[in-house]
Amino acid sequence: MKTWTIHEVAHACLMTTDELSQWISRGHYRPSEEVRPGQRRLFDWRDLACLGVIGALRKHCLSINAMGLIAGELREDLAAMREIPDSPDLFFFCAGWSRGRYEDTVGLVTEKDLRSVLRAHPETVIVVNVTGVYRAALARLAPSVVTEGPGT
Repeated sequence: MKTWTIHEVAHACLMTTDELSQWISRGHYRPSEEVRPGQRRLFDWRDLACLGVIGALRKHCLSINAMGLIAGELREDLAAMREIPDSPDLFFFCAGWSRGRYEDTVGLVTEKDLRSVLRAHPETVIVVNVTGVYRAALARLAPSVVTEGPGT
């Protein structure tokens, strides 16, 4: 599996390595691979997708706690996948409902399924095109890093 360094992933996801390191050390973000002290941390495609989503959400002034919860939910959905498909685009949503109507709902869905959620008129909704932010993060990596990468 292709992996990247913390510097490469931070750059691709429009954040600093210090921010990413702090989020990990404070428990706001849990990378795919555990490391022992002194071991170099590498990030896989799931990390790139989750951190790309966090990067997209930062523009909307969500707290790091909220973004961490969203990234954790997304990670669970991505864990069952081998890669992000080229088509159809996948969207992660978090929908809040009126009291007593439904529990808050989160998920990774296609556009068709997302339309079904939106037709139910949630009180609040956060939607991120995971495929889009993942592709954008990949595009910000140097071409040699995408094809060769530090690990496989």
